[in-house]
Amino acid sequence: MPLRVTFHEQDEARSLVETLMLAGYDAGVSRERFAGGDDGEDVVHVVHTDAPAGEVEDLLGDTDAWVEESSPLTEAPPPEDDLPGSPSTSS
Repeated sequence: MPLRVTFHEQDEARSLVETLMLAGYDAGVSRERFAGGDDGEDVVHVVHTDAPAGEVEDLLGDTDAWVEESSPLTEAPPPEDDLPGSPSTSS
């Protein structure tokens, strides 16, 4: 299951990406607005990887990063006209 590892420090995020890629995992980092932030300067650095959660947590050590498992979308949502209560579009 894909993981998101969120860091406040860009250098820590980049270091984890490098370590994971050297170990043979897919990994990348992106900047995202911090949900609890008051201004545009509040950003976090999110590592996306296919590495196992336990291995990633072992690599984090004493950082203030947090790990979330993200489930990929397995199905597209149904078209609007197929939703219960939607008006029929067929004539």
